[in-house]
Amino acid sequence: MTGGHRNRVGNILAALLGNAFPPLASIATAPILALALGVDGRGAVASATAPLFLAVALATFGVPASVTRSIARQPWLSGTFVWRATGVLLLAGVGVSLVLSLTASFFGRGDHTLVPLIGAAALALTPTLLTTLLQAVASGRHRWRLVTAERGITAGVRLAALGALALAGALDEVSAVVVLAFAPVAGAVAYVGLVRADPVVRPGDAVGPRTRDVVSFGARVWFGSVAGVLLTRLDQALITPLSGAVELGLYVVAVNVADIPLVISNAVRDVSFAADAAEADDRRMLAASRISSALTLLVSAGLAATAWWWVPVVFGAAFAAALPACLVLLLATAVGGQGALAGVTLSARGAPGRRSGSLVIAAAVNTALVVLLVPQTGAVGAAIATVVGSFVSSSLNVLQVWQRHGIPPRSFYGLRASDLRACVRAAGSLRRRPSM
Repeated sequence: MTGGHRNRVGNILAALLGNAFPPLASIATAPILALALGVDGRGAVASATAPLFLAVALATFGVPASVTRSIARQPWLSGTFVWRATGVLLLAGVGVSLVLSLTASFFGRGDHTLVPLIGAAALALTPTLLTTLLQAVASGRHRWRLVTAERGITAGVRLAALGALALAGALDEVSAVVVLAFAPVAGAVAYVGLVRADPVVRPGDAVGPRTRDVVSFGARVWFGSVAGVLLTRLDQALITPLSGAVELGLYVVAVNVADIPLVISNAVRDVSFAADAAEADDRRMLAASRISSALTLLVSAGLAATAWWWVPVVFGAAFAAALPACLVLLLATAVGGQGALAGVTLSARGAPGRRSGSLVIAAAVNTALVVLLVPQTGAVGAAIATVVGSFVSSSLNVLQVWQRHGIPPRSFYGLRASDLRACVRAAGSLRRRPSM
């Protein structure tokens, strides 16, 4: 077992743990919010925070992904390079926060109680973007334990704050919005570890990335990120205007459940992007894709088969109405997991525009279905739109990889004997890892 393979296994496990924190925190806090606020209150909190979560991804302009890729390829980058990225995100954060405040009336459907909550949540946008930049630097340096620590701190702050407020009888819509909006900023403390990193010596003949190239890559990634956000977040921002806060309250619970299997695919995605940017390896990428897809499908099926009895227990009887949307969104998770790394491969190997094209088409289909279905079918309609959008995005990315890199689409689907052997080797490497 090579040291590089053991490092990749350790990185994936660290990323897996880090990606587990957000959905597990959501599951842990969902009963607290549901019991303290009810369906109406939970819907109001989701209505206030959904525009913020949408804006976080829109305001990055692809900078974090560009930073991760650049540092992964040229580890000696730091200083001026990162400060330039910081300046871009500061300007973007201020500008988008202003836009968010001005459009609060639309997202709040004119509700006088929601509009100020949306404005308050918008204040968290800029510090959240800067935290995202720190995460990008850590990812580029393969410092996955720091990323895991950040996500753990964020989840812990969210759970502890909401739990304490609930026990004190002080948890209301305002305090819930403040906690959910600003908890991600608390996780930034984890990146103090970046200061202690040993500097990487710059090779004498090394040429740093040109600003034009960084901006170009970031713009192409951002274009896809916008489409990706529209595919995964726009529905939550539009459900209240189209169908009301109650339907959004049900949909948010369904999303919490469907996000659980994504822990696996997101962890593999994060590590694979940095690893493939540094060294392209078709065999490694395809094995990771097939294994993560199979595990995502297995977990989704298990949750779908048992959701009928545990969803009302965990979230409260009033949220039993969210079960149909839960089942449909779990199907979307399983569908999107098939070939999930195809899009990552396109971006890591310098063709983020191709991935962006797939996401734009998928987002357009998804948005049209949301507008068409949600007014009549509420949360279930949004879930159906997500299934279709996920299938379109995943399939188009696989076809793009086939066209650009000559990798047959069938290579992304179905486990191979070699994949099972890789799992056995990974398990063996973990047993041989020295204790920390």
